This record gives sequence, C-alpha cells and structure tokens, in this order.
Amino acid sequence: MQGSVVIGILGKQYHHPPSDTTNLKFYAPALQGAFAEHQTALQKISSSKKVSPLLVRTPDDLAKCDALIIPGGESTTIALLARLAGLLDPLRDFTKAKPVWGTCAGAILLSQAVENPKKGGQELLGGMSITVARNGWGSQVESFEAPLLVEGLQDPQTPFSGVFIRAPVIQALHSPPDQPPIQIIARLPVGKVPKPELHIPSADDNADTQRIVAIRQGKHMLTTFHPELTKDVRFHEYFIRTCVLPLLSS
Repeated sequence: MQGSVVIGILGKQYHHPPSDTTNLKFYAPALQGAFAEHQTALQKISSSKKVSPLLVRTPDDLAKCDALIIPGGESTTIALLARLAGLLDPLRDFTKAKPVWGTCAGAILLSQAVENPKKGGQELLGGMSITVARNGWGSQVESFEAPLLVEGLQDPQTPFSGVFIRAPVIQALHSPPDQPPIQIIARLPVGKVPKPELHIPSADDNADTQRIVAIRQGKHMLTTFHPELTKDVRFHEYFIRTCVLPLLSS
C-alpha cells in the first residue's frame, strides 16, 4: 500500500462553534447526515492507498481533501449551514476540481436542477447534469429497501441492499456537450417501485429515469439511497476505485 487518500465527509457546520474543540470526534453524533457510518465504511475497504476519512466543517478542512462525500440529511439545511460557515462557494469550487459523491440529500445538492424546491428555493452545488424531485417516493414513513444488481461492484451477482429514506427521484438526464457522459450504475427493479401510481413507465429503459438510483458523471457519483446504512462497503470501494484513484494518478 503506497500513500494515502483523504476523503472528506461533509458534517454539520456550527455557526457558533462549541467552546471546547480540542477533540472534535466527540461531536460526530450531532452531524447533519451519517458521518460515523461513512467513516466506518471507508475504514473497512481495501484499497491500493490508505483511505483516511476527515470530518469537513470549514474551508480549511475541505482544502485537505482529495475527494468528498456529502451525506444525507435535509438538503436546504445543509446548504444553509454551509453558507453560514463560508463553505458554499469553496464547495462549488471543490466540485469543479475533485471527486464528490452525494447520497440522498447530497444527491440533490449535486444536481443541476430541482423540480420541487422548498419555498425560498434550493441552493445547489451542481456538478451532475440531472434534474431531481425531492422526496420523490414519499415521506419518511414510506421508506423502503430494495435489492440492486450493480455490474461495476465487487461480486456483482450479490444484490446490494438499497436503503431509501425520503429519497429523491431522478426526473431527467441532460447531455451538455461540454460535460462527460452520464453512466447509469443502478436501477430499481420494476417490481420494487414503491408507488406505482407515481412512476411514469417507458418502453425505452433508458428513458425510465425514475428507476435510476445511482449514476456516475466524470469524477462524480450520486446515489439516491444510503449505502452507508448497510454493512456492505462495496459502493464506498467503487467510489474510491473508479472516481478517486484515477484522478490522483492522472
């Protein structure tokens, strides 16, 4: 194993920092999103480089990172706290230069547009040429799990259990000529769509965007579900192997 790669995990930004910041690891349970779960998954994966997770709450933290994970939570809250912490513009600059993986709310922040933003709008980082809808399959009580077959994962014949909690739904894929092509990584099986009445099926599988739950575009990745809430670390390994390491070696 040679060298190390620092993977930032965006955490809750305190507008008024705690008085005692000598050991920030004790504030992990208060994070916006699932920092501890992502950290555990990253520490378990096998990689050609050592993977070092880092909690990101300031621009200085972000500057230390080779890549970033934006966890779930509430997308408008994450954006607001990032702005208060002076992180929003640094995050946008980071997204232009380095790999970012957005899970659930993080996927919304990485999108180009949101169909149904909250009153007052939704600030976005951009980075991926898609339009999403918030809470596309319903509220938290309508959360669900679904088996996903993902060709690019290790042991692809073993389904990955996708955990969907107030998940966004991809409504459209765009193809700007100046952006990398979008690669579809995973789809919901037809029989696992939770609200068939909200699903607009298409005879063209590629046009059925609502069933798409994981994509890559260039150095970025997006999942509308929470891979970190399982003990299966294959999506974290996939992000490091396909999005992060190739950029470091180029």
